[in-house]
Amino acid sequence: MRVLRVLPALLLFLSCFVQAEDVVPLRFCFEDKQLLPHYAGKGTQVANPPGSTIEQLQAAVKNIPQLKLQLQRKPWLRCLQLLEQNRIDAIVANFSVSRLHFSVYPMKPDNTPDYELALGQHGSCLVLRQDDSLGGRAIKDLVFARPLGYLMPGYPEHATILPVESQQKAFELVLQGRVDATLTLCEASKVTLSHDLANGLQLVHPPLHQATGYLVYSKAFYQNHANLASALWLELPKHRDASRYQRYLQPPQ
Repeated sequence: MRVLRVLPALLLFLSCFVQAEDVVPLRFCFEDKQLLPHYAGKGTQVANPPGSTIEQLQAAVKNIPQLKLQLQRKPWLRCLQLLEQNRIDAIVANFSVSRLHFSVYPMKPDNTPDYELALGQHGSCLVLRQDDSLGGRAIKDLVFARPLGYLMPGYPEHATILPVESQQKAFELVLQGRVDATLTLCEASKVTLSHDLANGLQLVHPPLHQATGYLVYSKAFYQNHANLASALWLELPKHRDASRYQRYLQPPQ
């Protein structure tokens, strides 16, 4: 009888152990500087609310109980390095052929990235000083401030690029007249977003460039958990929400 009383407790313990073992951590690395609406706050702590990209990822992972999201904030170039070393499992990034040797994008049979499985498409607009009408200057002749580490293909070819530490710093340099322009998010999922830019800056529509953000896995994570990786890719588009982007771009009340 004593054995029979102990057995249910033992089975419950073993069941919990097996369930815990079945849960796969997804170590997601993202920028430690504020980049609204994608990432809110700065430093190593995850802000509350965390930013539109993190909210979308959290909502998708919630529907895949075998995955447990683990968020890490680090400098962007460090996130890329850790992905290449298989020391983190995923980032969000634009498509780049140069990253294919160490990362896995959702791809179609013709070896092109599958937009249907992306987080969404985003338009980037030119930001100039309020009193700058370009005066006939070509876009490629401008000096741009670009946040360090971000692969932003919208910057014109042959333009002069000044790397800076954050999007906010890029705005400051434009306002100070130390550079001519920068780019910033102005459209999400074909919905125009409004900005509360500092006095003296203007946002120029239409978007200069359209970019697509993908959840990108490390080679090791995809090889070990291909089914879960694919399930998350399929889930992410269900949680695209342009209004979420807009909320983060609204000035604080």
